[in-house]
Amino acid sequence: MDRERKLRAESALFVLFASACFAVSGPLARWARPTDPLLIAFGRLALAALVLGAIDARALGPALRGLTSRQRLTVLAAGALLAAHFACFQIGLDRTSLPAAVSLVSLEPLSVVLCAWVILGMRPSRPEQIGVMVATAGAVLVARGAGKGEHRLAGDLLVLAAVALYGLYLTVARALKDALPARSYAALVYASAAVMLAFALAVVPRDPAAASIWPPPDRGIVAIAIIALVPTILGHTAVQTAARTLPPAIVALVSPGETLGSIVLGAVFLHEIPAATEITGALIILVGSAIAIFAPRPAPPLPAA
Repeated sequence: MDRERKLRAESALFVLFASACFAVSGPLARWARPTDPLLIAFGRLALAALVLGAIDARALGPALRGLTSRQRLTVLAAGALLAAHFACFQIGLDRTSLPAAVSLVSLEPLSVVLCAWVILGMRPSRPEQIGVMVATAGAVLVARGAGKGEHRLAGDLLVLAAVALYGLYLTVARALKDALPARSYAALVYASAAVMLAFALAVVPRDPAAASIWPPPDRGIVAIAIIALVPTILGHTAVQTAARTLPPAIVALVSPGETLGSIVLGAVFLHEIPAATEITGALIILVGSAIAIFAPRPAPPLPAA
């Protein structure tokens, strides 16, 4: 019983800490305007890679040399997917309302379920399928609010693309879970993603009316630094560590927690009050996510005698 209480306490502390870390990302990126969203995506990953690389400097070289050519290509593929994920999310967040963007982010656990089904053949259980359908209905309801205030369908679609890319990213990353320690993996993937985003910054056409990429405003520099350190390094490290000891359902609770925290922070500090449609859609998404997260998993088959 004492062990069970300890696990519950650890689970509650983890969910609160990681959710709080991730929740600051959206509001800070919003506060950073008119900083270019691609620059925010690049800055958070580049700075996180530098910090983690410095912390793990002695282990990073041997870890990289120990990878096969196939595993190194997998690191690059994971970096490309992560770069595209953050680019779509940051641009989408800039082009729709904050409540809509962070509501749609709650679909990430379901994206992981669907990608595991399509790519790895891991068929979701019936409750997981119901959860996907319920959450999808909530996403449709959120999108129907487009056109009011800053809420735009184009931004919603970019956030949904980021959600889909996140599921693909985690599916690809599964191949590296035994090949690299969590910190070395994060440093290498963040670095490869940052290089790809630097290239995107150089070649992606810009709106002539938009603010220049460099130099960013002072608030942009502050926001990028905090986003790199809090949600990217602390949040990611907490999730990577917890994923090795806590049940997957507990780890997945971070995504809905991020949504709720971001909406509260946006309302309190940025005065971005969600519309009734956005609130209702967000609640439906959270219900669908909860159904899928807490769905019972079938027991693994017994070994043959």
